[in-house]
Amino acid sequence: MAVMTNEQLFTYYFDEVANGDKLDLADEIFAANYKHHDPANPDPRPMIGPQAVKDHLTSLKGAFPDLVFDVEDMISDGDQIIVRWTARGTNTGDYFGIPPSGKPIEITGMNTWQTRDGKAIEGWVNRDDMLLMQQIGVVPTPGG
Repeated sequence: MAVMTNEQLFTYYFDEVANGDKLDLADEIFAANYKHHDPANPDPRPMIGPQAVKDHLTSLKGAFPDLVFDVEDMISDGDQIIVRWTARGTNTGDYFGIPPSGKPIEITGMNTWQTRDGKAIEGWVNRDDMLLMQQIGVVPTPGG
């Protein structure tokens, strides 16, 4: 794979890996020692390397088989990029011990990645997990 700009790299990630289910391509995008930070992730395993990215996406697709990410905005500066996205899907599988609700979800989130030599070396994610829990019926909606 030719060296890409950060915008090209993460467009490729969302189009081919996250949405296209071509998980093996994560090896081209994430460094072997990639470290991912997700304080809200219910999976207690540390996320290190491309395999952790693949495992996490597999878990998400198990819970939301039709999950699709739409990239709303990208801002990059040097070796850093921030991607704002919207995710949509239907909860038809187990989500980290929460039984399927059959309900649709639509949430927003942002990833920040640091790259080196054309690959992500560290990443952080923030997403609207409260809304996700409300949409699948785990947490009541205020006033509902």
